[in-house]
Amino acid sequence: MKRSLIALIALFVLSGFVPAIADSADLPTSIREVFRQALPDRPGTDVTVITVDYAPGESTPPHEHPGETYAYVLKGAVVSQLDDEPPHTFTEGQMWSETPHQRHMVSRNASATEPARLLVFFIAPHGEKLTTMLPAKP
Repeated sequence: MKRSLIALIALFVLSGFVPAIADSADLPTSIREVFRQALPDRPGTDVTVITVDYAPGESTPPHEHPGETYAYVLKGAVVSQLDDEPPHTFTEGQMWSETPHQRHMVSRNASATEPARLLVFFIAPHGEKLTTMLPAKP
């Protein structure tokens, strides 16, 4: 399974297939949709692949996703914290996964001087917004 996922990631990266999609208004990072397709064996479910570019020191606010999420670091290093777990730094070639509606409390470029890039796979219900910001803590 892991080998197949890595092969699929490599295919997208090497193909250079990154159509221009407007950046998300909710997130400060550069986000581009790479691929979207309905899953034939899971009616009403899509796989969507995006790239996320973080400028040095850039981060996204706490958020969640409606389906399974798989993030692979293409460049640099990214700090990620899910729920109440301790933050973890993932470097180029490493990945993590998230369960549906798991709280992604920290997602930021680990470097103040170098950019970072993620390749993210979502398996989510068709038509659902892929990222929802969490309310600010009181």
